[in-house]
Amino acid sequence: MEYRQANGEDLENFMNVRMEFASSMGEIPTRERFREETEAYLREHLGKDDLLIFIAADKGRMIATCMACIFMTAPLPSCPSGKIAVLLNVYTVKDHRRKGHAEKLLRLTLEELKRRGVRKVILDHTDDGFPLYKKLGFEASERHMSLRL
Repeated sequence: MEYRQANGEDLENFMNVRMEFASSMGEIPTRERFREETEAYLREHLGKDDLLIFIAADKGRMIATCMACIFMTAPLPSCPSGKIAVLLNVYTVKDHRRKGHAEKLLRLTLEELKRRGVRKVILDHTDDGFPLYKKLGFEASERHMSLRL
């Protein structure tokens, strides 16, 4: 098993896993546009300081992923530096689940985020992922809201 940061050569395989992940969350109304926009984002940001992707590969097949998008906001009481990351696409393909791959990728991602000066990490979670996030120290919030524009 290989655990490492993704690079440009991983783009197509990562996109396939991301689409599988997104589809597992429900219907994607604009599937082709979602894929095109995601690919464009990845091409622009992969290898830069504002995007971090770790992958697990088994015999060349990508079987788990963890992505973090890093951004700056005004300083917050919970994050005086204003440097925040959003975790996305923490996903393991079905036949490789419950073997510790997501935890390993999350730990690698969190270590690298800390090294890059990120002081707050946020995410949306599934019921399956919740226990792992709790184990790693994430705290649930009752005050999170969102609005789609």
